[in-house]
Amino acid sequence: MLELDMTPPAVRLATSADLPAILEIGLASLSAAQWTQSQYEQVIADAGRCLLVAEENSRILGFLVAATQTSEWELENIAVARDLRRRGVGRLLIHALIQHAGEAKATEIRQEIRASNLAAQQLGRSTGFRQQGRRRHYYRGPQEDALLFNYLLPRDKNG
Repeated sequence: MLELDMTPPAVRLATSADLPAILEIGLASLSAAQWTQSQYEQVIADAGRCLLVAEENSRILGFLVAATQTSEWELENIAVARDLRRRGVGRLLIHALIQHAGEAKATEIRQEIRASNLAAQQLGRSTGFRQQGRRRHYYRGPQEDALLFNYLLPRDKNG
């Protein structure tokens, strides 16, 4: 788990002021989708998307992007600062996404993961995601299969 401070980092919606740190973390994360500043700006402006950051002492530790316009959300991108990987930041971000999805009455969160990205697969499984399928030759450069994961949110028994 995190060995930063006694209090866990805060998770909040990103602002344009966070973009330099997000871009730096993304570029240092070769398995993350490599997006441009313009693409992240569009995510911040889009009410149907969510860009979360984990922050401690004014430092951005990691980020997560999700499409949220339907009841089936999609985890599109996640990355953590190189020196903080495997210390709970990714898990913290995913748990925050699950909480947001539950509050929004989403039914599912989906994610596609490169077959070679064992760390992302392990993180997903450790937070309750289950592999549901495979898309052959989905990724290009290099060509690779995508593993399809999902997280089913509990349904409201009154709704």
